[in-house]
Amino acid sequence: MTPVLDVFIRSYHRDRHWLALALRSIALFASGYRQVVVVVPRSSLERMEPSAIKSAGVRLYTCRDYADDYLGQQITKLNADRYTDADTILHLDSDQVFTAPCELTARLFDHGRPRMAFDSGGARPESDGWRGCPTAFFGEPVRPDLTEPPPLVVPRHVHAGIRAHCWNAHGRSISSYAHAAGFGAFCEFALLRGFALSREPERYTWVDTARHGRLLPECRSFWSRAETPASVAGSLPPELTAASPQPVPPAGQ
Repeated sequence: MTPVLDVFIRSYHRDRHWLALALRSIALFASGYRQVVVVVPRSSLERMEPSAIKSAGVRLYTCRDYADDYLGQQITKLNADRYTDADTILHLDSDQVFTAPCELTARLFDHGRPRMAFDSGGARPESDGWRGCPTAFFGEPVRPDLTEPPPLVVPRHVHAGIRAHCWNAHGRSISSYAHAAGFGAFCEFALLRGFALSREPERYTWVDTARHGRLLPECRSFWSRAETPASVAGSLPPELTAASPQPVPPAGQ
């Protein structure tokens, strides 16, 4: 049985134009998912683009405001299961854009097992704080580099498992732990993969991106701090940059 898959994007008002583009790209090119869940801080809500979100058939939620929203968005992602009842959750960022048709379940699952990425290329040294984050958190050596950015598909129970471990092993919430660790030593994606590797590795197909490339080549990652949707428009499919693209409903709808 194919698991129910929801797309999860944690965004904020400064990425609203990227988010609108990402949502259009999902509607145009992605299939195999049930819905897109977008979460923004409460203070960002009035500055978002509601027409873009509504037209894409997205469920929009708010979360609390954080003094440091970089940590805030990481914490929100580790609570993604509280915003959706999907069996599996596909984490994407606002500045990730689909540029070609993509059936998500075919790309992200191998005979029912989620494909989980790691990087053997050695670009990030073992002394790096993000790479060392799973070892510090789980209290046991985690050798592979698990800091690969999204796309990342995760069974819903992994999020709750991380929060439970944080209370049991560190006596504090994941929010408190993240703020104590700080920007340079906390990586939510490394923790999600670290739980999978340290607790249930046999439930996943592990893919070395240094040898096999990224899991979703149809999804391009941009850098929202240095680029804008307008600056990259020339490299995108024309139907994506048109004023009113016609969305393709997700499979089964």
